[in-house]
Amino acid sequence: MMKLLLGGTSDSTAILEVLDRLKIDVTSSVVTDYGRHLASKYGQPVIQGRLTAEDMVAFIKENDVDEIIDATHPFADIVSKEAIRAAEMAGVSYLRFERQATLDLSGAIVVHSTQEAIDEIAKRGYKTVYLGTGSKTLPLFVKGLPEQRIVVRVLPTSEVLLACEQLGLVADQIDAIKAPFSKECNKELLLRSGADVFVSKESGTVGGIREKIDGCQELGMDCIIISRPIVAYPQMVSNLEELEAYLTK
Repeated sequence: MMKLLLGGTSDSTAILEVLDRLKIDVTSSVVTDYGRHLASKYGQPVIQGRLTAEDMVAFIKENDVDEIIDATHPFADIVSKEAIRAAEMAGVSYLRFERQATLDLSGAIVVHSTQEAIDEIAKRGYKTVYLGTGSKTLPLFVKGLPEQRIVVRVLPTSEVLLACEQLGLVADQIDAIKAPFSKECNKELLLRSGADVFVSKESGTVGGIREKIDGCQELGMDCIIISRPIVAYPQMVSNLEELEAYLTK
């Protein structure tokens, strides 16, 4: 039997290490070239491309998969919902791996969607917006904030940089750099950008959410945090110890 691991994140890389140690067969499903690079480290099969629930069901049946482990980004809720539906259709187990949300968001302006963040930025009249929200929702910010100067922090991959350029961003609007970021690093990048607000997703403690909020507070700058979407996961673990206990029970 085999696990289907939906990933392409640092979490999924750590999960692959656990599965490798437990000698559990797995195929990783990723979307980006960078995700494929991360997943290829352990020599297990990797498939690349966006999968619908029907695609997952077909793969499950063709490859004797007994469980989906969903380690996609907390904001990839559409993928998670498709995976839950696929597991139900195929009659296999579904397990969500998601790092714990940050309970302490004090000092931040909390919104519940990208559109709410855009509305808040427009309402407050910020001039330069520093986005740490990734490239996926960047088109929405560019379209929704035509009067603001946008600076983005994104992964340093050719496909992401091309996407930024196609949206009209130029070199001094793009910080192509990989996490993690300390509080001091956040402050330096924000100062260099000339931003008056920082926008980020609620990425959890591992994602350095407090370093972002605290850095903004020390600069006297507002920090807008987009909270995670709510998904009714059938079952979930939030760290590697819980995952290993689940897999070996």
